[in-house]
Amino acid sequence: MGYIRNSLGANEAVHYIAHFHWIRHALAYGVLAIAIIVSVLSYDATYPLLALVPAGVGIVLFVVMMVPIWTTEIGVTSQRLIYKRGLVQRDTQEMQLRSVEQVSLDQDVLGRILGYGWLEIHGTGDEEMILPAIGDPVAMRRALQEALGQIQGNAAQVDEDTLAQSA
Repeated sequence: MGYIRNSLGANEAVHYIAHFHWIRHALAYGVLAIAIIVSVLSYDATYPLLALVPAGVGIVLFVVMMVPIWTTEIGVTSQRLIYKRGLVQRDTQEMQLRSVEQVSLDQDVLGRILGYGWLEIHGTGDEEMILPAIGDPVAMRRALQEALGQIQGNAAQVDEDTLAQSA
């Protein structure tokens, strides 16, 4: 993962990288396969170039469906939650783990069966991050909770050290 690994600070490590569910990949490849089949079936010797139209449309749709998958990065580091989108124009949302107040998981019945879902992260103030449907959102939530626990554990350790020094 390019952006996440390149944006790591000192003493910051990647805990989890989320991935899109396989259904999104399958849909894109399915559209491409159907377009190629239609192209082959519509071949006519009198108008051979006309058969390229469905294949061309299929390739364009495939690229349109895959670009968000190829250019989106979602990850949890030891200090931040990072959500990056975009190829040419980059759009990032980052939330410090210290400011995370609530993590909500939304899975419908099909999401539970197939293993995908949406995470909604609420931070202090009006800060909110809604992630797209990802594969294994429970693992992402677990990684986020573990990273939060480590941050809180470090904060508790610092408080204990401060109290010991002042005594």
